[in-house]
Amino acid sequence: MKLFSFASKNLDNIWLGVEHQKWAVATVSQSAMAGRATKADRYLIPGVHGLLYCSPLHAFTVPFVVTSHADPIKVIKDIWPEGWSFPFSIRPFGDPRKQVKAKDAMAHWPVLIKRQEARGSAGGVSAALNITGATVFSPVEITQDDWAIIIDELAIPSDYEPEEPVGRDGQ
Repeated sequence: MKLFSFASKNLDNIWLGVEHQKWAVATVSQSAMAGRATKADRYLIPGVHGLLYCSPLHAFTVPFVVTSHADPIKVIKDIWPEGWSFPFSIRPFGDPRKQVKAKDAMAHWPVLIKRQEARGSAGGVSAALNITGATVFSPVEITQDDWAIIIDELAIPSDYEPEEPVGRDGQ
């Protein structure tokens, strides 16, 4: 199965994406955007799996399933403080309250252990899961067992209802 991983520059943007069941990526150079368009069109299809990564916290959070194709033309300007490109819909299986630090994931997620062994230590989790830059919209192959571990550690059961609403700041 294919896993797409996407980085965020802060936890607030992840909360906003989860609340709106949308994700998108930064706008970059025209040539890089053309490459992203090709990869998004070819690989990002409804039903594939995804995972969000909070860069400043060095933590994985919010597994999801993609529920729409990425729109190569639209720029989302009404969800996040800045405009984001290639928006697509997601069905999140949790929220940012659950996180796994990158170093912990590298130590026990089989997909990361295998990719780290194959690549050496170069690039860390970003390189291992194609999280940023030119590798955006390039999936990594994972097993059902890999996905089960990610879901077990990061998903919030669908029958979970917090007694008090929890805002983006965790309060």
